Amino acid sequence: MSSAREASEAPSELFPNSTSNYRILTISKLKELQNEDNKNRISISKSIWKYYMNDLYTDFEKKILECKPSDCSIIEKFSKIETFPISNNKNINKITLSTIQSDHPLREFHKRSLIKNANDIKNLDKVKDQINKIDTLPVIVFINGLGGQLSQFEPILQEFRNCSDIYGIELPGFGNSKRPSRNKPEIGLLFSRLSKFNDEDLINLENSLNELTNEEFKTDIIVDILKQILIYKFPNRRFIIIGHSMGSHISMKLINQLPIGKVDSFIMMSPPKINLIDNGDKDLILNKLNFTKRSFLRTCWYFPRLFDYYRFFDRYGGLYSHSVDNYIFSEKNEKFTDEDILKRLTQFRWNLDTETIIFLKYLNGFKCITKDEMIESIKRLNTKKLLLCCGEFDNVTNLKDSIEINNIIKDLNEINCQFEIIPNSNHSIFLDKPNLLAGIIYKFIEELGLNISCTWVLQIKALISGDKWGLKNEVKWNKVITISKPILNPFSKDKPKSYLLGMKTLRQNDKFHNPIQFENDHPEIFGIIDIGSDTPSYDPKDFKKIKYVKFKTESKVTPDNLTIAKFIEIVDKLIKERDSKEKYVVIHCHYGQNRTGFLICCYLIEKLGWSVSEAIKGFEISKEPGIKHVHFKNELYLRYGE
Repeated sequence: MSSAREASEAPSELFPNSTSNYRILTISKLKELQNEDNKNRISISKSIWKYYMNDLYTDFEKKILECKPSDCSIIEKFSKIETFPISNNKNINKITLSTIQSDHPLREFHKRSLIKNANDIKNLDKVKDQINKIDTLPVIVFINGLGGQLSQFEPILQEFRNCSDIYGIELPGFGNSKRPSRNKPEIGLLFSRLSKFNDEDLINLENSLNELTNEEFKTDIIVDILKQILIYKFPNRRFIIIGHSMGSHISMKLINQLPIGKVDSFIMMSPPKINLIDNGDKDLILNKLNFTKRSFLRTCWYFPRLFDYYRFFDRYGGLYSHSVDNYIFSEKNEKFTDEDILKRLTQFRWNLDTETIIFLKYLNGFKCITKDEMIESIKRLNTKKLLLCCGEFDNVTNLKDSIEINNIIKDLNEINCQFEIIPNSNHSIFLDKPNLLAGIIYKFIEELGLNISCTWVLQIKALISGDKWGLKNEVKWNKVITISKPILNPFSKDKPKSYLLGMKTLRQNDKFHNPIQFENDHPEIFGIIDIGSDTPSYDPKDFKKIKYVKFKTESKVTPDNLTIAKFIEIVDKLIKERDSKEKYVVIHCHYGQNRTGFLICCYLIEKLGWSVSEAIKGFEISKEPGIKHVHFKNELYLRYGE
């Protein structure tokens, strides 16, 4: 009998998802599409016709929707659709939403240890003691904002999936909790995603959204729903809550609704302005806008397609439209770099994902938190510590509002608020400064002293197994070829030579394949790109000459367009930095076969002009048995149309 997870990954027949056949989207192709869009701007008369036909998307936008999934690999791997019981609500008794849940990495390690120590009573007790410790640690919970989705938290999710239980809830109508029936294949409108759900799940999601009245989109009701979900899922656990934008206000209201002692700490990113006093319905965010905006949005409430029409023009310019500039920071001389284009693509795709009627329902019911409510929520934190982050150039929730919040908190006794202004960043701080933001949040949580850190995970591994650098399958790892031979084109000798090599991960205490020995034995290696999702089983600081780059990807999941584009960008940068044109760049995941082979093949095809069959065979010859999982090979043929 198949598992629930396998069932959830069955392809949907009622709700087609174009990720089954999405086309290649390279940076050069993206620039080409953008240039075409610039040349073919739709006239006012044609836009009116599109409004009449209920098709307010350009050809460029439809291509982006099809080719760029809204979610990311970590969401794909851990997402599922869940139904939760809801009480004390006059309109609904259950709700269906998309969630993500990634268990603490030590749980799987403990399972293997239990099997390994089955006949060793002393070690068995030690393993069980450590398993029990995990359930005393807080769960890190993620809550998105207005028009947001859990994919926005990708750099932070990647940081903590290696040292904590993590859980995220896509608010109704956003992300993978959006309405499945929005796809309209007859006009070429397909909202692609990586995550796979079966028809039963998607029907439940659609029906659940249909049952929600305007009342359920009011902030206090959303908070109550989230409270019930968290208590239902984790009745005996504590939480660290991370909220962005509107999600930060929802999070503070949620802290006040949860039982005292349930929340250890809180990270608020880009919070909206708070209400200094409680003015009832006057505190609705809609009532705080100027007369013109307020009147327009109230009119749109009765005529939602009018707002669709406004958004259509707001997206004029595609990647360089006002709709993107409002969220993304770019220096004028950086506007056409590959990095800038990729983050603009992601923001543009997220903007397209937002359904107007859902957006208006939240906006109409959103009530900012009051000063007293905020103070109460902060005083409820077990650690009395919180982190406040805001972009230096935030156009949506102004930096001055975060400064005001910080000034209020500073006056509270026994409360420690770490305030970080993220330089050169706008509202989408996770796109503008992903590594800096993830690093700040990781360090803050690590220093709470709650045993949420990669260091603690390694210590527990060492305590259980006697080896903190232990591998998940050492026997298999030992059998795998250490590093590939130079990858040559097996069929076309005149095509460019590759300076990429595939390798299995290093191990700190291995006699031969450790960082120090590897660097001594391989002077021809300039850099290493570690694409593993876990904390490396070696210390990169031991490299004195080799340049180490961490670029996390998910195991068993084929990388998406954006991941491939970013990978190629990293490789190109390292290739240019080499002090000798004959030096190599090494790629490794765990065994250096599937993800490693797939990404190397993408580079060979896109940058060196190899065919798919040439790339697959070339990698296979250089590091047998090559790419083992058939779905990785199939994806290459599908992606490049060969």
